[in-house]
Amino acid sequence: MSQQDKSIMPLTTPLSSSGLLYLLSSSVWVAMIGMGIVWPLVPVYARQMGASGLQVGLVISSFSIARAFFNPFVGRMSDLRGRKPLICSGLLLYAVVSVCYILAARVETLMAVRFFHGFTSVLVIPVAMALAGDLAPKDRLGRYLGTLQMAIMLGLGVGPILGGMIRESFGMEVAFLSMGGLALVTFVAVAVFIPSGRSVGAEVSRRPAPMREVLANRIVKGLFFLRFISAAGQGSVYTFLPLLGLKGHLTSGQVGVILGLNILVIASLQRLGGAAADRWKPLYLILGGAFLSGAAVASMPLARGFGALLLLNICMGTGGGLALPSGLALAARVGRRIGMGSVIGVTDTGWSLGMIASPIVSGLLMDFLGIDSIFFIGGALVGLGNLFVFLYLKGDSQTHQSKG
Repeated sequence: MSQQDKSIMPLTTPLSSSGLLYLLSSSVWVAMIGMGIVWPLVPVYARQMGASGLQVGLVISSFSIARAFFNPFVGRMSDLRGRKPLICSGLLLYAVVSVCYILAARVETLMAVRFFHGFTSVLVIPVAMALAGDLAPKDRLGRYLGTLQMAIMLGLGVGPILGGMIRESFGMEVAFLSMGGLALVTFVAVAVFIPSGRSVGAEVSRRPAPMREVLANRIVKGLFFLRFISAAGQGSVYTFLPLLGLKGHLTSGQVGVILGLNILVIASLQRLGGAAADRWKPLYLILGGAFLSGAAVASMPLARGFGALLLLNICMGTGGGLALPSGLALAARVGRRIGMGSVIGVTDTGWSLGMIASPIVSGLLMDFLGIDSIFFIGGALVGLGNLFVFLYLKGDSQTHQSKG
């Protein structure tokens, strides 16, 4: 057996694949709490610096510009060199980012910090998702990826609630430092307990396909566009809901609860949705969830008061809980054949590009048409865009398989 073949053999570890999955999920959950703490505070932080609507959009987009640029390269590198070193590096850099937020004194500096934050996030979340795909038995791809996605979303759901409370009680600086502290805790757990190696999994034993094959794959292209459209529509909520809440005289704590419960609902359905995608046709779950989410987004400007806006965000979360794990399951099926990190990196780039376009376009819409127009147009994009993807992928045999 050649040295190259040895380098891609599965790694033997004292933990089962399910044990490693839950350890990885717990670690990522802690890191995402920290990320969620600062997430709803950034647009308010930018406004306090005097940023216009367009500048708020550019600050938020800087994060996704970095993700869009680095995602394919990092995903490919994780296929070739291993997942753990990248995850550990990203977690350490989170701590650096938390200090940089505090040191930022101008809107332009805040844009640069957000770009750096986007790069560090690429080293953690997509690579951890690829590792979960490595670990999964072929008939449980949706369940494994849904479990990790559940941990990610639970962390992001708890984070905004804590972020609003920390800001109101201790100030913005403590909120940013909390992100760095939680990232350091996660780094220790991953460094000690997650095994090293290019791949960790019973069935990952081949080198990734050439990148041109990844980019030419029909499902990869469809999922790329799906992620782009979903981000472009849903990003309007995640970026500008804090400002819509201020317009409706909601407190930072109330906005944090709304955003947090939105994500918690998505999170609670991830494992169940992933299991459903393993058994049934995932495209139909994607389409149904997208229409529910789109209708909820478009209705948000019509909501009056905390309760109505909270209910619409719960509906949006329910739609995302159905659609997201189904898309991940499709990506993992293809990734098993041509490179898990490469496929997840490319499709996640679609999400990042959508998050780039959404804040900029939404900021312009707010400046010229008012904040309500952001949600009307965003909701329409989610529904119609997902219908297009459904029709594009409907004839592909892999999208109808019940198991990976």
